[in-house]
Amino acid sequence: MAKKKVEEVKELEEFEELEIAESSPSSSSKKKEKEIKTLEDLPGVGPATAEKLREAGYDTIEAIAVASPLELKEIAGISEGAALKIIQAAREAANIGTFMRADEYMEKRKTIGRISTGSKALDKLLGGGIETQAITEVFGEFGSGKCFAKDTPVYYENDTLVHFETIGEMYEKYRALNGEVPFDTGFAVPLETVSVYTFDPSTGEIRRTKASYLYRERVRKILQLNLSRGRTLRITAVHPVLVFRNGLEWVRAGELREGDVIVGVRKVPANSKKVPDERAYFLGLFVAEGTSNPLSITTASEGLRDFVVEFIKRHDGYEPRVEVRRGLYRILLRKKTAEWLGELSTSNAQSKAVPEKILNGDEDAIVSFLAGYLDGDGHVAKSHVEFLTKSRNLADGLVFLLKRLGISPAVSEKEINGEVYHRIFITGEDRASFSPVLKVSLLKNSELPDGGVGRYPPVVARYLAALYGHFRLPKRDNETSYHILTRSKNVWFTEATLERVADYFRDALNRLELAKNAIENGEKPELPFPWTALRKHGFTERQIANYRTRGLPKREPLRGKVVSALLREIEEHEKIARKALEFIELVKKLEFYEVKSVELIDYNDWVYDLVVPETHNFIAPNGLVLHNTQLAHTLAVMVQKPPEEGGLGGSVIWIDTENTFRPERIRQIAEARGLDPDETLKNIYVARAFNSNHQMLLVERAEEIIKEKAATDRPVKLLVVDSLMAHFRSEYVGRGTLAERQQKLAKHLSDLHRLADLYDIAVFVTNQVQAKPDAFFGDPTRPVGGHILAHSATLRIYLRKGKAGKRVARLIDSPHLPEGEAVFRITEKGVED
Repeated sequence: MAKKKVEEVKELEEFEELEIAESSPSSSSKKKEKEIKTLEDLPGVGPATAEKLREAGYDTIEAIAVASPLELKEIAGISEGAALKIIQAAREAANIGTFMRADEYMEKRKTIGRISTGSKALDKLLGGGIETQAITEVFGEFGSGKCFAKDTPVYYENDTLVHFETIGEMYEKYRALNGEVPFDTGFAVPLETVSVYTFDPSTGEIRRTKASYLYRERVRKILQLNLSRGRTLRITAVHPVLVFRNGLEWVRAGELREGDVIVGVRKVPANSKKVPDERAYFLGLFVAEGTSNPLSITTASEGLRDFVVEFIKRHDGYEPRVEVRRGLYRILLRKKTAEWLGELSTSNAQSKAVPEKILNGDEDAIVSFLAGYLDGDGHVAKSHVEFLTKSRNLADGLVFLLKRLGISPAVSEKEINGEVYHRIFITGEDRASFSPVLKVSLLKNSELPDGGVGRYPPVVARYLAALYGHFRLPKRDNETSYHILTRSKNVWFTEATLERVADYFRDALNRLELAKNAIENGEKPELPFPWTALRKHGFTERQIANYRTRGLPKREPLRGKVVSALLREIEEHEKIARKALEFIELVKKLEFYEVKSVELIDYNDWVYDLVVPETHNFIAPNGLVLHNTQLAHTLAVMVQKPPEEGGLGGSVIWIDTENTFRPERIRQIAEARGLDPDETLKNIYVARAFNSNHQMLLVERAEEIIKEKAATDRPVKLLVVDSLMAHFRSEYVGRGTLAERQQKLAKHLSDLHRLADLYDIAVFVTNQVQAKPDAFFGDPTRPVGGHILAHSATLRIYLRKGKAGKRVARLIDSPHLPEGEAVFRITEKGVED
């Protein structure tokens, strides 16, 4: 208390000295001449007060100028009048609080920097790009509304073990472990150790990726997509689905029509733990023919009887008793076997499932398990292989195991004596992939015929035919690639046909290389494409006909002009042929399902989604690819480019509230845009905010980095908050907390505006949306944050998905720009026209 009193007296003396000095005319003129550069130069601010202000983050004249008297009073322990005098002096020194003519203000605005979004259309909408000295808010759809029915099977890894269950069961399990928080129009459960497998549509790469949240909300209606091979997918209408039209693209389920082709992966990855072959075979046989009361296996086969008896003797150390009734052998098993069978020893025909050790097993274990199941309860015909079970869980598990082997079975249901049976068929080209199972089978090791119904849809043939249309190749084996691709537009074609098509494109590459060599050697080339391609290079029909019959012109510069044009055409055709071959390699990794019908059905229940920030999709057990902040990532790269290329040559601060920042994505965008990915990452400063208080603290810490980098060749020019409202929404739930939340949010936005204005940086914030229950027409979503955020953001942009994989940005609020829309795409470059 005594120390505080001394400081107050000291401050009072300083102000008394100030008043005496200001009463003297000579002193007054001297004071006007003194330039205020530091806090100590401000009237009434001694070393003690300056130190307090700096500790609180008010370490510049500008920071003092925009502070309130009440803030300074509390921080420095001075009177409100003294604080007001300090602020007034700071405002005069910083030229804040004075009026200027509009023409002068316009000149000042010419210093504002703009960061290109990567899309010319979007830049035009925003008046040239994302502005410095402003807050730009982007909001749009997140998890809300994009969900699956509760009985959708999922598989995931936790602590390296594969788990297989419905998405509803998964949610309840992790809700009990991690709790549940309000999110968007539903609830979310955070995930810490869960990984799923995701798919990159551009390369066909499948990789293990962390999932961040499980999300759920209630809906009244849902779409049921009935697909070929008996597949059914129940999802909300806005949920994106990966389809093949003119290439791979994400399309909302509500836009799908009969005949569309949905894409999945042919082979599903998972763990590869070793399980002894005999044990895996026994498990398959027990799942097919075992019972729990009494614990036993029943079979009509002497061979299977002998296998079970010998296996139990070796594995469990006892000889099981065998009963014979009506030509059937019932092999009775003891407690020792029940112990390692686990839940399987107490299951019945309706509750049986694939054991966890097989779900985590390698391909050999899967083959042996399926062979055991086939011998116990399978059927092999000339045209197909069939499995039959009463258990829906077991049916889903068997499909998963077959997908592990690259087999896409057909599924159906059949009612027998009032009971529903699930039937699984392996037909067509998949029969060849099933051969390893038949070789292990003790009873049904027969050969299946090759061929059958093809696995590739006509739309793939049409895509390849369009690429082939650029070439003119001679017949091979009395047919042309054109005939292969177009002889029937409605027939699915086989792997062998696809390989023959690939041969034609490989042949095209060889012939292009030969043509290039001939040109370089001064010879007349044999072109695998029409000579008329030279038209677009300015040559006449007569000239082209002359070159085609007589060869290249002898004299320069005409000869050089023709050679240059031909080499450019060869290069373009090489790109087309390589594109076709890359596409064929991608297609070999895919599976295709035709949409048979789309129904809107009553549901009135919870729907669920897995949030996978890095790739926004995950692979289901049946191989379907299920979809789940691109603009901010693009801006973080673009801002580092020089001004003439749409950047500001600056660094980035990124406050991540939802674990959505991905350095891998930054590297991809940087490489695609010609920047050094390692240097690009070095210029981005990332911090994860764990709650709203931490988020606000990070904004204060950001100012330290901004000051530190100000004098370098890479000053901070972009501050990203992704997303702004996530923590505020989850921490302040209900109307009773709204006032407190909005007051806190106002302070946060004020801090962001101060940084934008004082340091000439662009502040870019992402926001979430919520449903408007009273919206009967138009878009039923609105950004969260209320009027506080609506009035604080300088520009507000609403993002939504358009058709054919496009995105639409709508400028809905700006002080100087008209409302409008821009269309762009998300590619490996980030945001692009």
